[in-house]
Amino acid sequence: MATEILLIEDTDEIRRGIQLSLQKEGYQVTAFDEAEAALNALETKTFALILLDLMLPKMSGETFLNELGENNPIPVIVISALNDEFTQINLYNKRIDDYVIKPFSTNILALKIDAILRRVGHKENAAVTYNDLTLEINNYQVHRQGQPVELTSKEFELLQMMLLSQGKVFSREEFLDTIWGYDSFVDSRAIDVHIKNLRSKLGKDIIQTVKGIGYRIEKETN
Repeated sequence: MATEILLIEDTDEIRRGIQLSLQKEGYQVTAFDEAEAALNALETKTFALILLDLMLPKMSGETFLNELGENNPIPVIVISALNDEFTQINLYNKRIDDYVIKPFSTNILALKIDAILRRVGHKENAAVTYNDLTLEINNYQVHRQGQPVELTSKEFELLQMMLLSQGKVFSREEFLDTIWGYDSFVDSRAIDVHIKNLRSKLGKDIIQTVKGIGYRIEKETN
């Protein structure tokens, strides 16, 4: 049986995009455009995880969280355009599990969902290995030759994207659309800076430049 996710998002385009993306990942998604209907659904149905927008009509996302209560056993990921520190700290204090700022990558959102569900289910940490490099998805840790490597969140997500699709060449635009979001105003040259930083931390042998196209990590050979 497919894992069921409750999505509460009032913007039609975003709601449909998330729903289609997660369905492709094998999740079953029940979606609402306002919070009261979602609360009613929780009375009769069990969900593995809740995706919650904050700025909703009638009942806000924060009020929805108050209705759930701090002892709510269902993991909650907030998805919001609000990116101020106070809002995020306040919501983490209400026991949310993650806070994703719009615009965001649906691919990264799916990975966050998987990581949380693995943790809640006490499953083994999801990890990607490449020769002597290990990337742990759940806890944002990277090791090379057994030694920890400190990466920024964007460096981690770039590395993860390439490791999960070894052999594929990613253009700068693909990186920007997937990690920063399709309407981000970040300059594509920022990708080159992040790749340079990754190489300085990991070594120059991991990431290859494909001239005129972008970057890739070659498929691991046994």
